Amino acid sequence: MMRRSSLLAESLAIVCKELASELRQRVALSAIGLFAITTLIAVAYQIGPYSLAENDRPFLLSALLWIILFFASMAGLARVFVKEEDAHTAKTLRLAARPHAVLLGKLVFNLLLLLALEVVVVPLYCGLMGLRIEGVLGLVLVMLAGGATLSISATFVAALIARASGSNTLFPILALPLLLPLLVAAIAGTRAAVGSPELGAVLPALRAISSLGGVTMVTALLLFPVVWRD
Repeated sequence: MMRRSSLLAESLAIVCKELASELRQRVALSAIGLFAITTLIAVAYQIGPYSLAENDRPFLLSALLWIILFFASMAGLARVFVKEEDAHTAKTLRLAARPHAVLLGKLVFNLLLLLALEVVVVPLYCGLMGLRIEGVLGLVLVMLAGGATLSISATFVAALIARASGSNTLFPILALPLLLPLLVAAIAGTRAAVGSPELGAVLPALRAISSLGGVTMVTALLLFPVVWRD
């Protein structure tokens, strides 16, 4: 029990450190926020709420929403480990906290960052694009599950490439193949939530997203200590 409490305390300390650093510098927030808002405005200006055929709207608008969220997250989520290497604080962090605490703390921070992005972008997107959501609860669940899985995958990939030269370029290249199944499932779930108020409509997508997140999380927990120490 004491060991679990210590792990939790270390993880929370990492989260607090990340939040304090981000609130002071606002690098990741600015990167994902500016990318998302700029892309959203460009998409809304070029396509508009009524430029698509009615039958095509649910799928295309769902796909565009997740494309915006994905590439906006790629602009900021990689920094959780890269900034430690750039600031030469990684060695100190290795001594101060156990690997799993570092992973969980960084993961929670990325998850909070991504949830904040979704809270801002999704309502704006629906308003600008005239996207009517029939299953609001289903959409919320898809966004939460998709955001969690995206955060897990992005955090682990960020750890893998943190010490590589050109890490900012490597991050989206390595993350895209890993996250492609997630995007497919998330787009399908969002499309189902747009078209149906029934919660059962999004359950297949939720199962797929949860499975991907679970497998990635287990892999990250097994491999991260080796990646972090080496």
